Amino acid sequence: MISKHKAIDFSDEIIKACLKNFAYDGQCESSRAGYLFELILLSNQRKIRSKILYALATEQKHTWALTQLFDLAKLFALQGDHEAKQAMYGRFFTNPIDGADWVGYSEIIDLDGLDGLLFIADKLGKGLQANPDDWCDDMAINYFKENNPDVDPIKALAQAAKANLNIQRYLNSIVQTLNARSAKSRPVYQNIVDEVLQSNRRFIKKDVSEADLTLLAQQLLTEKNIANKEKLLFVFTKHRFPLNGMFILDIARTRSTKYKRMVDLAIMALRLIHGKEIRDFSITEAYKTKQPANVLRILKSNYQKGDDKILTHFALAAVTDDDIESLAISYTDIYETNKTPECRKPLEAIYNKLACAIHRYDVVKILMENNALSDKIMEEIRFDCNEEIRKLAHYPHN
Repeated sequence: MISKHKAIDFSDEIIKACLKNFAYDGQCESSRAGYLFELILLSNQRKIRSKILYALATEQKHTWALTQLFDLAKLFALQGDHEAKQAMYGRFFTNPIDGADWVGYSEIIDLDGLDGLLFIADKLGKGLQANPDDWCDDMAINYFKENNPDVDPIKALAQAAKANLNIQRYLNSIVQTLNARSAKSRPVYQNIVDEVLQSNRRFIKKDVSEADLTLLAQQLLTEKNIANKEKLLFVFTKHRFPLNGMFILDIARTRSTKYKRMVDLAIMALRLIHGKEIRDFSITEAYKTKQPANVLRILKSNYQKGDDKILTHFALAAVTDDDIESLAISYTDIYETNKTPECRKPLEAIYNKLACAIHRYDVVKILMENNALSDKIMEEIRFDCNEEIRKLAHYPHN
């Protein structure tokens, strides 16, 4: 658009997109900086760069806006912009947003490698001198390792620490943090049931034997403690319940708000179980509830030809971003299992409303896999802000 209409000044719109991260989930979605940087170069407006560097120095409210600003400054710096590089170094760990003092470390390492890591260690070590109760982890070191596998960062930092007390403080803090983590001994469990019930964490193992699943299911049949029932039910949101699925359906039908968490888990478990009553429950409940996405997901194992009409109805009715994203999760789950060109109408209805790039990618990919992607969307994704979605435009489709 910009390249075709160079006489029009789009700089205000570009600045707005640069200074505020419009991603639905800034923590999870990939950076939009590369996309925005292309627009900046096409616009050829120097004031955009000035606004970005000023915002980098002053942003104090939004973590994901600050990460985007660091990323944009890095792209300027990679083109030899020394002022942009100075702005990055000047802002890192200076007046940090609460809970986001880490922002900028990856961009500085991307830009300057080991020299960048040494700067980060020095800056954080200086912070430890001023605030001895603070601590550091090895996040920046691990990031450096991933991108520089042939360089030993610990050895380099240790060498630099001989002449730099700040770097020494940084290394000492990391050692203390890692030792504190490893000091926490792992509990020993008697069996799979004991592990699920006694652990403070959700049970997320992917490989569980049928025998162990049966033990957990049998425990669920007799378990009276609500918290324990929730722990057991969570297992069966990841693994199919091996006994009579009507037991899970009965929990899902519970009306008391006291058991809402347990009911939600049971509904999630039903998406892995096939049965006529289960399917009927899914469709009936979808028309009753204000949040139909979870119960519709039950169709994953109970989809029938023509269900696209039901799913399209709810997609067209969805209004809020949260409801649309929830439906996107459910619909992609359904159509990853049930390959059919019928997916076109419900997924297109979701695509047209979807703000989240992660799920937009999933929707487009499934449409392509089912030979259901329209020429309109194929043309549109060539200009998507998400690089992975733009790549899909180069894949053949019918």
